[in-house]
Amino acid sequence: MPSSAAAELGAAAELGAAAEPGAAAELGAAVRGGANVPNSAAAEPGTAAAKPATATGKSLPAPFLGLVLAMGLSSFGDAVWLIALSVTLVGTAGPAVAGLILALGSLPKVLTLLVGGAVADRTGPRRVLVTTDLIRAGAMLAGAAAVLVVGPQLPLLAGLIVVMAVASAFFIPASDALRPNLLPPEHLVRGNAVYLAAVRGGQAAGGALGSWLAGLGGLVTVAVVNGVSFGISALAAGKTKTLTSQEPRERVKIRQLGKEIGEGCQYVARRPALRTAMIVTGLLELSGAGPINLGLVLLGGTRGAGWLLTAMTLGASLAFVVSVKWPPREKAGRLATGGLAAQVVCLALLASANLAVGIAAFFALGLVAGLTALVLVSLAQRWSAPEMRGRVMSILALFTLAATPVGNLLIGVLTEAIGVPLTMFAHAAVALGALALLVATPALGRATLTEEKKS
Repeated sequence: MPSSAAAELGAAAELGAAAEPGAAAELGAAVRGGANVPNSAAAEPGTAAAKPATATGKSLPAPFLGLVLAMGLSSFGDAVWLIALSVTLVGTAGPAVAGLILALGSLPKVLTLLVGGAVADRTGPRRVLVTTDLIRAGAMLAGAAAVLVVGPQLPLLAGLIVVMAVASAFFIPASDALRPNLLPPEHLVRGNAVYLAAVRGGQAAGGALGSWLAGLGGLVTVAVVNGVSFGISALAAGKTKTLTSQEPRERVKIRQLGKEIGEGCQYVARRPALRTAMIVTGLLELSGAGPINLGLVLLGGTRGAGWLLTAMTLGASLAFVVSVKWPPREKAGRLATGGLAAQVVCLALLASANLAVGIAAFFALGLVAGLTALVLVSLAQRWSAPEMRGRVMSILALFTLAATPVGNLLIGVLTEAIGVPLTMFAHAAVALGALALLVATPALGRATLTEEKKS
């Protein structure tokens, strides 16, 4: 899905987050490409798995559901804030400057993502969630007061954008790292799906009501609402309970952050299945980002774009229902393989430039991309040792967040050079490359998301 599915499944950006943004020492070797081990780093083939923790209950834990609802509220506040901020920037500085400020404002998130993952591993993801939410709440409330006093000055608004971006860079990997510690292993995919649905639902509601609320209360009121939502989110994160009592409590040593980030990169590089899962996730995002973001207009025009977006949304919604009702377990790797193959076909069908075919392809794309992203992110969570999970998920977030701007640039350049049909075939080729990598990694293609059976 467009960037945020995997990033904010961790991460909220384009369909990706629920994903949204998972305890003990490593123990024995897992089999069949990452069979689940309760509340731990289910081992990638040939690596160690964490000590099992006891998980009971057939439904998602109440503290986790409380966190999900709070994330949905926070996502709503963020969406409204973005709209109010954009309107204010355009009115104050004009469209060109507003676009430049918003674009540059995203750079701090990319530059600090890996640092955020390292901090989550050292201090504990739950503490990072609470801290970042409190920082964002304070920034919003202080910003509202400042705007009330001095007005919407550009330096003030730019400063708020940077603070929120950096805080988000710490929040995303911490959220992804925490969820496996809150959920029994059989509920990880389901929990990721529910988390993503709450985040995306909040974004959709905020987008729909944002202009109205911004016009009703202005930037100051919207900032206060967003700040309150972050406060509620911090409270909900603080009330969550992990399935193990062991949580890191170390202090951050700035001089060692570079070394710890390097250790995270080495950790991923030395694990073929985990490494491939990340590359495949990045290519999945790259192949779909352009067609979904800009392809709506290129393929559907002014009138057809709405139909294509609706089809995409319905497909993504069905992916959520399927994941919650029938979460992929024994055949998770096969589902990812089939999903990628279907994405290749969907992207190739877009070359027909037929609206009816495009609607069907976008519906299927929303379905299969959502399911595939959920599986790949869940596998990355389960294959990461708890003490490394924050860094692993920050690397994955970097892959997915980078895919959107690159994908948007790619489709624009290719459309100008070779036309829309060949551009869609080119994106299908990117997805085909991801499929080839997955098939060439048997441990990933045969991966499961089931609890390891005891002998």
